[in-house]
Amino acid sequence: MSIRRYWGESSGYPLTPRIIARETASCGREEALVAPAAHTRTPRHTLVDERIHAATLAILRGRGPLAVSVEAVAAASGVAKTTIYRRFDNREALLEAVITTAGIPVEIPADLSAQATLRWVLRHSRDTIEDVVGRGTVAAVLANEDPQFTQLLLGMIRTTTRPFRENLRARALAGEITSSIDIELVISVLLGAVVAELIRGRPTDDAWVESVLGLVWPAFVA
Repeated sequence: MSIRRYWGESSGYPLTPRIIARETASCGREEALVAPAAHTRTPRHTLVDERIHAATLAILRGRGPLAVSVEAVAAASGVAKTTIYRRFDNREALLEAVITTAGIPVEIPADLSAQATLRWVLRHSRDTIEDVVGRGTVAAVLANEDPQFTQLLLGMIRTTTRPFRENLRARALAGEITSSIDIELVISVLLGAVVAELIRGRPTDDAWVESVLGLVWPAFVA
């Protein structure tokens, strides 16, 4: 999934410019390219902010939080260090802003069945983990290379999974799913499945989503 999709349709953010984050393996750096929307004029400061965020996410995905610095983001985004420092006091403030923004809860469509909700959540979790977290961040969290960042990421996970947690509880009370389901375990299983496949380099396409759903759904109606 592209950065355009993450910052636009899938997250509820207004889709203004099209942001394409591209990692250039040959020179070991990240580039963020911005193309203005076809029919709207976006304020310059908004474009700059989105270039900074896109570059930071690209570095996080590829090399983890320790690789994020104001200098690295400036090089990847083409935004001057002085401009970045006018927005963020330091690297930690930049990381916190990016993770906090990514952690805004997304509303689950209200007209979905319980099974369709699981499918929607699994797809959204896949997109978020692949396009926001990435292998670099997963490796850093497992090794706890940056404890402060790890806590930020865990906070994002708690925030983004809250609507799903509440949705399952309501369905259990309404009798749509079994009341004995361990909701926290369900969340761990779904997120863990995505992370495991990411680490192994296996595809997580829609066919994979259906396979996972086929495995876990019987537990909801037992």
